[in-house]
Amino acid sequence: MTREQKAYVFIYLPGETVAVPAGIFTHYPDDGIGRFAYGHRYLERFNALPVDPVTLQPGTVPRDAVANGGLYGAFRDASPDYWGRLVIAAELKSPAESLGEMDFLLHGNASRVGCLDFRVSLEQGEPETGPPSFQSLEDILEAATQLQNGEPVRHDLFQLLEQGTSIGGARPKCTVELDDTLWIAKFPARGDSVNFPRIEYATMLLAQACGITIPEVNIISVGDKDVLLVKRFDRRKTVLGYQRFGFISALSLMEWDERDRTQWSYTALADRMRAVLLAQPLELEELFRRMVFNVLCRNTDDHPRNHGFLWGEKGLALSPAYDIVPTLTGSGVGTEFSLSMSLGNRGREATVVNAVSLSARFGLSRDKAHVIVEELTLCVKNWEEYFASQGVSSVDIEAVRACFSGADAVISVARS
Repeated sequence: MTREQKAYVFIYLPGETVAVPAGIFTHYPDDGIGRFAYGHRYLERFNALPVDPVTLQPGTVPRDAVANGGLYGAFRDASPDYWGRLVIAAELKSPAESLGEMDFLLHGNASRVGCLDFRVSLEQGEPETGPPSFQSLEDILEAATQLQNGEPVRHDLFQLLEQGTSIGGARPKCTVELDDTLWIAKFPARGDSVNFPRIEYATMLLAQACGITIPEVNIISVGDKDVLLVKRFDRRKTVLGYQRFGFISALSLMEWDERDRTQWSYTALADRMRAVLLAQPLELEELFRRMVFNVLCRNTDDHPRNHGFLWGEKGLALSPAYDIVPTLTGSGVGTEFSLSMSLGNRGREATVVNAVSLSARFGLSRDKAHVIVEELTLCVKNWEEYFASQGVSSVDIEAVRACFSGADAVISVARS
């Protein structure tokens, strides 16, 4: 007999700070299939929204979820990724690989991304664990370091870490609260050869200088370590609590499977944005800018879960950019590399020639695409001075130099 597991799916509707039940999700882990059914009372609500804006529109026959382990896209986005799963596995005292998708969904907490929640019963109340305060950051960092090192973590420290860790990504992080605002605190990782928090901070600000929309970011020192703070764009504090905004990744918007990387494509994403989101020209241009910037700074971790969309009563819109950081490479290794997603006629080849080859798919003329490339290149050419002004050490500047080595020749090559 096929096993089945059930969870009640709750949603925080626009303007509300208490979730309401929307339906039941049934997961068949042995078959990798998921099924969802809306509750009749939920569909009667005047402000009912889809729990997944791509595959679960109210009034249509829900499709089975078969990609990504049988999770609908918005459900997978709300589930913890590598680091959050590591924390949950440690809490349950079980190897992460022995736990199923439903285990991770149900053990998420109030810090999970987006506006969904998953509960074992209708009677289960609001998540009690809120994000730890900013003042606890030193203790949280200590707990994260101990967990990475395989050391025992004090119960009180582990509780602080667990409360804010139901968010995506592979590197250690935690949601903290500061001045009635939620921030993602991104820590150094075990084995880092450079100060990644400060490098990411400088890269994000460089992206902003290049005309790319980013969340508010800050860098602080905790003891002898730097911690990057990224303001959460899916939360807003009100007198009644935090309002939650829906979030889906580009992976979910496109209905791609994480295992089928051959489909990942910026141009296909632009096509879907135009068709489904009715994206405005500036949004498509923004996506093009992000793609070109990833080429210029050698950010090869640009997979579709690192591109996102906010959704709610006004539909879907491109979220601020996040997780932009150079991928380290040694000097003399070679300048050719690929992004995670296809750019143009030459697939994933990370060159501006390839990036502009299908610029029309972004609603851009070839001339306009070249102008954008020139603007970004002139901005990125000053990366070394920019990084130094943001406190990146001379040692780390040398470590990332090869990532920016192609910027000087980009303009002439792009116009050839």
